[in-house]
Amino acid sequence: MDLAQLSTHLKRHLRPGVPKYLALKDAFVEAIASGSLQSGDKVPNEQELAATLPMSLGTIQRALRELVDTGVIARRPGHGSFVKGGLAQGEMAHPFHCRFLGDDGTGYLPVYPEVLARNLQPLPGPWQQALKSASAVEITRRIRIADEFYVHTSFFIDPQRVPVFARIALQDLSHSNFKDTIFKACGQAVTTIDLMMRQEAPPPAVCEAIAVAAGTVCTGIRAIGHFPGDDPIYYQHIFIPPSPASCTWSRTRGRPACRTSELCQRPRRPSRRAGGAVPKF
Repeated sequence: MDLAQLSTHLKRHLRPGVPKYLALKDAFVEAIASGSLQSGDKVPNEQELAATLPMSLGTIQRALRELVDTGVIARRPGHGSFVKGGLAQGEMAHPFHCRFLGDDGTGYLPVYPEVLARNLQPLPGPWQQALKSASAVEITRRIRIADEFYVHTSFFIDPQRVPVFARIALQDLSHSNFKDTIFKACGQAVTTIDLMMRQEAPPPAVCEAIAVAAGTVCTGIRAIGHFPGDDPIYYQHIFIPPSPASCTWSRTRGRPACRTSELCQRPRRPSRRAGGAVPKF
């Protein structure tokens, strides 16, 4: 593994309020998603990482333990650590747009998606201008954040450019990170993402899916992922309901992580205050 590349990934994840070991963990999974690290690659040992990266040996050891515990890397006694891949059953791999911190601020809440529908002929909407295309596949998912609340996403991509989203079995899409799927299908990584946020009430069907009352004002996020050369490849509309969880954002290359600075600290009241039912697990 090229330690200079890992350092570049790490710079995009070091940010105030996020423990350094989590930033290093995210740098590793981003390196895997972008192809810098491949399944079976050997991970540098702790001493090599400590000599290169701006963090202590203890921080590095904690990050590597987290990567082992989540199934991203595997340790082979006498041989070292190697890239493995998968996570706990049902958990999304590498959800980069945003992560939610737990109450103690030292770890991320796990993310468990499920596909609700695939639409091969979505209604006209902002995705057309974003993708500069008249056709798209729409994948809608409901994402459980730990046992606390749901997030709803609608993902649009041109099936002529990335046919796999129209063909792959829905169960195989449930727990996938779509940027990983795009990279494997196209051999190109999503290098920049525009994130635009505003407060808005989702459609009634979305409110029902994420268990909040109709008319509840949520955080709406519109994300456009780009290939190198400012080439838009996907459009995504995300709804996050009111919750006490703090949200952090990953930096993207060459652009700010989002075009507005408000809302990164989400409202401090849970969804039951808005009249919605809090999901039980």
